[in-house]
Amino acid sequence: MPAGLSSGAAPVVGVLLAAGAGRRLGRGPKALLSVDGTPQVVRMARALLRGGCDAVVVVLGASDEEVRRILDGALTGTPEGRRVRTVVNADWESGMGSSFRLGIESADRLLAPSGPSSGLVAVALVDQPDVGEAVVRRLLATATASTTAQAIGPRVTAAGYPDAQGRLVRSHPLVFPRPWAREAAALAAGDAAGRVWLRSHPEVVDVVDVGQLATGRDVDTPRDLDGLSRGTEADVRA
Repeated sequence: MPAGLSSGAAPVVGVLLAAGAGRRLGRGPKALLSVDGTPQVVRMARALLRGGCDAVVVVLGASDEEVRRILDGALTGTPEGRRVRTVVNADWESGMGSSFRLGIESADRLLAPSGPSSGLVAVALVDQPDVGEAVVRRLLATATASTTAQAIGPRVTAAGYPDAQGRLVRSHPLVFPRPWAREAAALAAGDAAGRVWLRSHPEVVDVVDVGQLATGRDVDTPRDLDGLSRGTEADVRA
C-alpha cells in the first residue's frame, strides 16, 4: 500500500500501464523487458516516484503474477515500495483502454482524501525505455505551475518529442487534472486510452518539448530494439 499522499496543493498519483503481452516483440511482457539490467516495470515505477509522484498504481495483465513478483522483489522493504500498489486488469486483452480506465479509477480513489477534484494523474507507458525521472519531473513542474495559475486555468501536460522533420509530436507521459482524467477514462475503449478525449480538447493540452531528455521511442517489435541504448535517458541527465 502506498504511503499517504502529499498534503500539498496538487498531490500526484502516477499510473503505469504495464498489462500488455508484448506479442509483436516476442520476448514476453514488455514490463519484464530489460534494456539496462532493470526490468521496465521497475525502472518506470521508480521514474514516476523519483520524478515527483506521491504514489504509483501499476496496472498489470499478462503474466501478472510474474510481473508482480519481480516488482515486489525490487521494491519491497524500500521507501519506494510503500508508495506502489498493483491492480490487475482481467480484461487486458481488450486493449489499452481498459487498463487506462482501471488505472484512473484506482488513482482517483487514492486521491479522494484530498478532496473531490484536487490532484493530478500522471499516465506513463512501460515500453518507453529512455523515458526517465527527469522527463517526469519536467512535466510535473509544468503541470503544477498551470494548476496553481488561476489566470491560465487547468491544463493537460503531455511529453513532446521531435520527429524526423523537427515537428513536436505529442506522446507519453501525460499529466491530467483529476476531473479530466475521469472524463478521459470514461471515453477509453479498445486500444484508445486518453486519445479520444485529447483529440476532442486540443485547446487545453500543453505539449512540452522533452526531446533533450529522451527520444520517447517505444518498443513494439524486435526491430525497435536495434541500436537501442540509454544514451539520452533522463536518469543520466537529471
